Amino acid sequence: AAAAMELHVWPSDFGLPSIDPACLQFLACSKMCASPVTIVSSTSPWNSPSGEYPVVFDKSKPDAKPVTDFDKFVEVLRKSGQEVVIDGDLTTAEKAELDAYACLLAEKLFPALMHSIWVDDLNYSTVTQYWYSSKLSFPYSLYYVEKRRKKYQKMLGECSVKHLLGSALHTLNLLSAKLGDNKYFCGNKPTSLDAVVLGYLAPLLRLPLPNDTLQLHLSACPNLVRFVESTVSIYLPLTEEEMRRQRADKRMWTARLARAERDRKPEDKPKKKQDEEPNEDFPLRDSIFFALGAVTLSLLFAVHTGLIQVSVEDDENGTMIEK
Repeated sequence: AAAAMELHVWPSDFGLPSIDPACLQFLACSKMCASPVTIVSSTSPWNSPSGEYPVVFDKSKPDAKPVTDFDKFVEVLRKSGQEVVIDGDLTTAEKAELDAYACLLAEKLFPALMHSIWVDDLNYSTVTQYWYSSKLSFPYSLYYVEKRRKKYQKMLGECSVKHLLGSALHTLNLLSAKLGDNKYFCGNKPTSLDAVVLGYLAPLLRLPLPNDTLQLHLSACPNLVRFVESTVSIYLPLTEEEMRRQRADKRMWTARLARAERDRKPEDKPKKKQDEEPNEDFPLRDSIFFALGAVTLSLLFAVHTGLIQVSVEDDENGTMIEK
């Protein structure tokens, strides 16, 4: 039963019940289907099989493996016997479209978000390193933040910041166009896609990041800001104790942000003239991106619904060939 499940997440801060994107996705999904999962705010990631949060333990089944994958968690919630079944009203075609958007976000938005939080030197030293170091005991904190930072540095490899940001900004535009004037991404009822989007956008909107290109672009998409604010207030409200503690810390975070912006290297500061010049290309690039995005989503949709068959065979040399 869902009541016997425990969801362990990183603690709350910055007006959110957890600062971690994946933790927020798990939290939002469980709340959207009114699941009686017990939420445990934790700072002992070594207790998770992945060495990371979120993780779900089912206390009613001693043999059950802990769940750390979002899609598996959605499946567990769907089979838990709640009155509200997440994605229960969606057609096969709508589910395929949801999967396509989730893939697009994982490929285009997630890398830029991780770069912004874990790889960007100024953001890392101002917020990320300081926050995790204050929650974890020394010397484990040193090991953990270095290990996690190296993971994302390796994952992003030689990707240029310009390329990462460009893909992410266009993906935010695509999300804004998809949401339109709707309350949620599939109309008036939240789906697992809303939980996924919220996990990415909420930290981006709320964390006090000095290098804030993504944050500024998100803030300029009023419907996405409205989506984050309303979904957080409905499904992820803070407790009185969390609000009190965060209010007490707010001045410290404001001071850290102001100091980081003051100490920023001159070459990192926005250059107005240079920023203005490429703007003429944006409408064309936006149209191209929207066209490519639409084609990608259509292809993913077609593969999911079986309109296009993809088979994989080995050739004589053992090389995989897609057909």
